[in-house]
Amino acid sequence: MAMAQEPNGGSAFSNRPMLVFWETTRACLLACSHCRATAQRRPLPGELDTAEGLALLEQIAAFGQPTPVVVFTGGDLLLRRDIFRLIERARELGLRVAAAPAVTPRLDRLALSRLKAAGAQAISLSLDALRPVHDQIRGVPGTFDRTVKAALIAQDLGLSVQINTVVMAQTVPTLPDVAALLLSARIPIWEVFFLIATGRAQKDAMVSAEDAEDVCHFLLDASRYDLLVRTVEAPFVRRILSERQQGAEGGALYRHLSSRLAELSGPLVHDIRMGTRGTLDGDGILFVAYDGTVMPGGFLPIPLGWVQHDQLTEIYRHHPLLEAIRRRELEDPCGSCAHRFACGGSRARAYTMTGDALAADPACTLARPI
Repeated sequence: MAMAQEPNGGSAFSNRPMLVFWETTRACLLACSHCRATAQRRPLPGELDTAEGLALLEQIAAFGQPTPVVVFTGGDLLLRRDIFRLIERARELGLRVAAAPAVTPRLDRLALSRLKAAGAQAISLSLDALRPVHDQIRGVPGTFDRTVKAALIAQDLGLSVQINTVVMAQTVPTLPDVAALLLSARIPIWEVFFLIATGRAQKDAMVSAEDAEDVCHFLLDASRYDLLVRTVEAPFVRRILSERQQGAEGGALYRHLSSRLAELSGPLVHDIRMGTRGTLDGDGILFVAYDGTVMPGGFLPIPLGWVQHDQLTEIYRHHPLLEAIRRRELEDPCGSCAHRFACGGSRARAYTMTGDALAADPACTLARPI
């Protein structure tokens, strides 16, 4: 998501995040091969109860105007009996609400209608590849068809629909086909997540730095259709955007992906539409785990505090790690890169690969390759 740079070159999100993700539960009926949370079929002990959840929403509202978007996620949020009450309370507090349910048979028209009636304004659904690869990744046959159906129903109900797609070795070949599917269904937002090896995800599923570069070049082309493209854990797309404006070109993988998209969807329509600034874990983003643990992001599992006895506003505004991330006090080459405020590198990938959240992002070609 784009943001403005402050005059000192620092973060425009120093006072409040843009997004607060609440992992409402780790219970889920899917068995995704890359699941960050290694979700279970039943809730784990220590899950925030209704009263604690309501108190958390009060804390999020305390950031003030403009309030963050609270993203109810999981696991599968529909496995919480109180989810509709929690969403209703969030809207009463003036929070903007998005829901990220798992696509199971529970996610039918009635469930989507209830989410909207409770106050959800947007919904994000995961669609990683075409059938049968998507079903293999999600671990349950029929998930691809249910996802497409749920997206169309949500649109019909007036919900803003976003499709999330993970970039890993298994999904890269069908990225153009997924983009073409979204364009044909008039789904306006595509959020593309570059795999972090946490939870069930394995390091060998991550793409190389060179392939990540080419995928970003492709995503810049995808943004030239009627599709708002965002990346997660690939902030270097904004460095690539700057280089592209100076005449840089992608490699063979980029040319293959973009040619396939043009074959499916026709010629490019717009100029590149990608923000020159964005969020990072801890810089515009905050994550609250199922048990109240506060972390910079869902893929950066460093405990910063607990909502049961710490104030979310104080954690976000004053925790030393988050302040360092927002000031870009990073190891080189990220720390000295001319694009550090536009990019900043994936803090989650740096932590996963090196054990240091302030290290260089190994998926960037300006740093060491994976």
